Amino acid sequence: MLPGRDLMKLGWPLVVVALSLRAFGQSPDLLPEMVVLAGRLTDPAGTDPVAKWSHEEIQQEAPRAIDEVLSREPSFSLYRRQTSVFGNPSSAGVSLRNTGATAASRTLVLLDGVPQNDPFGGWVYWARYDAAALDSVRIVPSSQSAVWGNQSPAGVVQMNSNPAFENRHILKLGGGSQGSVGGSTYHQMTNEEKTRSVAFSAFGFHTDGFYALSPSQRGPVDEKLRTDLWGANLRGAWLAAPGLTVEPSISWYTEDRCNGTELTENSTEALDLSLRVTSDDGNRSWQALGWFQDRTFESVFSSVNEDRTEEEMALDQYDVPGQGAGGSFTMRWDGADRWSVTTGTDFRWVTGETNENAGVFRTRSAGGDQAFEGVFVSGGYKIDDRTRVDGSLRMDAWQVTGGHRLETSLTDGFTLRDEHPEDRDGFEPSASVELSREFRDDLTGRVSTGSAFRLPTLNELYRPFRVRNDVTEANPDLDPERFFSVEGGLDWKPVEDLTVSASVFHHWIKDAIANVPVTDPAKITELFGVLPPGGTGAQKQNVDLARVLGVESRVEWLPHKDVTLELAGLWSDTEFSASPEQPALEGNPFPQAPDLRLIAGGEWRANEKLTLFGGLEYGSSQYDDALATREISDFTSVRIGASYRHGNALYQIRVENLFDEEIETGVSGDGLRTLAAPRSLWAGVTLEF
Repeated sequence: MLPGRDLMKLGWPLVVVALSLRAFGQSPDLLPEMVVLAGRLTDPAGTDPVAKWSHEEIQQEAPRAIDEVLSREPSFSLYRRQTSVFGNPSSAGVSLRNTGATAASRTLVLLDGVPQNDPFGGWVYWARYDAAALDSVRIVPSSQSAVWGNQSPAGVVQMNSNPAFENRHILKLGGGSQGSVGGSTYHQMTNEEKTRSVAFSAFGFHTDGFYALSPSQRGPVDEKLRTDLWGANLRGAWLAAPGLTVEPSISWYTEDRCNGTELTENSTEALDLSLRVTSDDGNRSWQALGWFQDRTFESVFSSVNEDRTEEEMALDQYDVPGQGAGGSFTMRWDGADRWSVTTGTDFRWVTGETNENAGVFRTRSAGGDQAFEGVFVSGGYKIDDRTRVDGSLRMDAWQVTGGHRLETSLTDGFTLRDEHPEDRDGFEPSASVELSREFRDDLTGRVSTGSAFRLPTLNELYRPFRVRNDVTEANPDLDPERFFSVEGGLDWKPVEDLTVSASVFHHWIKDAIANVPVTDPAKITELFGVLPPGGTGAQKQNVDLARVLGVESRVEWLPHKDVTLELAGLWSDTEFSASPEQPALEGNPFPQAPDLRLIAGGEWRANEKLTLFGGLEYGSSQYDDALATREISDFTSVRIGASYRHGNALYQIRVENLFDEEIETGVSGDGLRTLAAPRSLWAGVTLEF
């Protein structure tokens, strides 16, 4: 049984779970397969995802957070080797195919077509997405993502909610190592005519966490990475007329984290509202979508002495609000499986600022606004039975306005800094084209090219941050990044039970944003005043040219009808290619970008009820800084588990990092090595009816 104190920490979400148990035992309604219209409308024609997961596959994984499912795909990673359950949200930006030279996400994340990247920082709160509420998840590669515009140059992660007009009830409970306990409930009910439905979900999770430093480097000030999070979602659906659906939704989420010491904590509260109207009459469909997002973020950084016996407040970001609003209108025409065209327009506005105290000396307020307006068209045409061409074209207008940075003395109120960067605007085109051909029944090839952009986030423009004693300054003069990409791939199925796929890709990134070390004493004084003892200073700057060259491949083999074996890998070579203003960077790889990542997995369906599974992940060494001086060791991690299905219940138990390997996630300037989770057990039950 779960300890009583842990149940209390979960609070009302588990109360809802307990009250809902009385519904267990109801027989499921059998419904015909449904097409998720939102996903179809927001896809460019002919989109072929890198990876995808169905509702059943997501439930089988029983993730604590949805990024744990995505991480089984080698092209997907968060900036650091850490699940979002324990990682700071500001490091949870997506780095598809190692394209992230910083923690900022170069990947757009969507839920039912609504952007999920934080309005201020661009990071993603992965733990807020209840797996029970998701019908599918897909990763779209960069060569096909230009139609989405800003934040999508490396690709897109699409999440789609469960279809509206069906009855579904899911209850989940779980617990395990590090004092972890979680639970969620999802209920969707519809009337007999299937014209009205309502879906409600609530969830909670608590973990005592683990120490992020090894015993040899820890001191009295160090604490475990504790996490508490809760959330709830409400979604309605109304079939206003044949083929016309109206769906309002509201989502609330909050989390509190300890980041390794008593003073270093962060918390978030998020509220999202959206309204979606879709129409589908067969060959023609359209969607109108509007949303509003409100975020409140707080984060505290501290300075710790050399023997880690004392710490003091270094940076208290006590109020970092962010808001976003936007909308889109999309239309699609399908021509008897021969051709399709999607066109539309969208806009997004975001605002935010950081309000903070830097130690006991100064207070700072910095922030601004951004706006985007875009129009796009994508289409696909089947030239013959084996050949298809797809393309997209988009134009975005952007504005950066209201930038400000005001610093005053905490002792006498004297103004130390009062800056108002000039408003800026511009136009950015995006385009892509892909040609695919089925050479034989068992062999398909494709080639593509495209270009897209990313505007720096408000976080990069205005918010400084600190990791231990390493300080990174913002830069309000950052220019947009521009990606140029080419890719080619083959899918081969030589026999029924064997599938092999491989892709070669190359990204050139103009004006790539990086955390560039500052070594000039005068510049250090200008930007930081005084650096912490043993610490380093860096500033976000544009690097003239960077590149990512890589190969991604996957082999799936079914040696027996009840056995599945998989091997997937990503090899990439990242480099800051040209940097006349920062010559020390030239030739260096991106931080947190391993050359090689391999993921092997296997599953044995012993009988109709019992499945055994296991996997191995290898990550090569990488660096934690742009100068490639702080090396993070390679690692090998093993996972094993079993699932047992009995009636409407799925029981699962798994062990991650079976051999308790010390997996490093970062190395600070003074040599402190941050660690990922040690060996961890998780057991849970999912009831679906």
